[in-house]
Amino acid sequence: MSTSESYPGQNALISYIKERNNRVSYRAFLNSHRDIIVTSIATSIATSTSDNLNEYDNLWTARFLHEGKDIANLKDKVKLERLQRKKDLQEYWQEIIKECEKENLIPAITATTPDKDLSKFSHKKTKNIKLTNFCYDILYELETKSNTHPFYKYDENKASNKIINHPMDLFTINSKLKNDKYTSIKDFEKDMHLIFHNCYTYNDRGSEIYNLGEELESVFNKIWVEKVIFQVGQKEKLKRVRDTDDSSTELVSKQIRILEQNKDKLVYKQIINDTLLVATAYENLVAGNIIPFIKILKKFLQTRSQMSLSSADEPVLQAIVESLLPLKYHIPELSLVMNGKMLKGFGRFGYSDIFVLKGIGDSNVSLELKYISLVGLVTNKVGANDLEILDKILEKEDEELLLKRLYTYWSKEHKKTKQTTIGEVMNNGINQLKSYMDVISKGKTIDYSSSGIFDKRVKITKSNPNKLKGFVILVIGFRRILWKSVDEVISNYTYNKV
Repeated sequence: MSTSESYPGQNALISYIKERNNRVSYRAFLNSHRDIIVTSIATSIATSTSDNLNEYDNLWTARFLHEGKDIANLKDKVKLERLQRKKDLQEYWQEIIKECEKENLIPAITATTPDKDLSKFSHKKTKNIKLTNFCYDILYELETKSNTHPFYKYDENKASNKIINHPMDLFTINSKLKNDKYTSIKDFEKDMHLIFHNCYTYNDRGSEIYNLGEELESVFNKIWVEKVIFQVGQKEKLKRVRDTDDSSTELVSKQIRILEQNKDKLVYKQIINDTLLVATAYENLVAGNIIPFIKILKKFLQTRSQMSLSSADEPVLQAIVESLLPLKYHIPELSLVMNGKMLKGFGRFGYSDIFVLKGIGDSNVSLELKYISLVGLVTNKVGANDLEILDKILEKEDEELLLKRLYTYWSKEHKKTKQTTIGEVMNNGINQLKSYMDVISKGKTIDYSSSGIFDKRVKITKSNPNKLKGFVILVIGFRRILWKSVDEVISNYTYNKV
């Protein structure tokens, strides 16, 4: 026990209440700090009788209420929670005492335990505490707002003649939370939806249990969206600390209000999921990891009609990639003066396809986009079905063989059809990107006679050295994406969108 604690676990309890504020749950605290509870019992001589079970529960309830005395209506909330979870709490304390006996903690009270060893209890499961608390909050609200009893524990003996292949219940979910079996909220959400899936699959539509399942799912979805919106709101608050743009802050507040007003609508829930995926991909991109972004790009490409395989080109790819990046943090077709000594149309100007601003990330990123039309890979005129078959073949083709494929295209510069290979298109993209990054790193050009950025959409400021990363993204059809990174460049400037 820390010298600053009046009892083992006091600091952890205070920290939990401060972090959760009015969203605290007595049961959630017990579960997420199980090791601390074991330690507290190990400091007193006890037996596993019913009286002692109640004694421990009463003791920790009193501590919980005392440390959270400033939270409104906490006493009523805890009273209701203990009443609803009476059996669950009894089982919890029985397990705690058995664990103490198994580890010989109770008989060994007289032995001294170094402070550093006891402190391990409060840190052992820190990694999963936020995840566990998030899930427990949802379960607690679910129990207070709907009838969860029919879904608490699956009883095979009482089940209908139909055998459930993958049974799931709230008792199992609680057990998995208690034993840190969940590694992400997605796993938790998947188990919850498995309960609803089983309910609808193995019960007749219109039956009492079927209707209860629909009611429970509706409440769960509402709570889930509220929690996600809260998390997004918290994240935006952190970002606003770094963002002094008042108009941007007002826009974010308006967006959150709109989401809160429409949180029960499926389309808004899907928008939240899509937005979080895009935000995560962007954050990874400016951290130097392009893979999440490539995955989202491929997913988006595969939603397009096979009829558009013949007409897709680089402008289409450009528009798609732009749609997958935050508007505030990217500049399409960044205008550059490549060589002030050259004439216009002969290498004087260049345009970086997409310049991604780092925001609060590690690096600014320059993207060079290349698109290989499937029409240019075939010698004869073919239909949409044939192109789709080719698209699926190329998706799994060996990269070395793929790069050697001949590609025919129309050259605007030479005003005639030319032939190259996919590998040469990739190499040309790499060389283009390197030259663009070198120019971007020079900052703003004063006039057309020197190299640099010549674009009114970007504000450039002298700064400490920072990294500029670059990626070539080469898309073939709608299913195959190749990408290459180039050596990073050091820039002495910061870039912000005007």
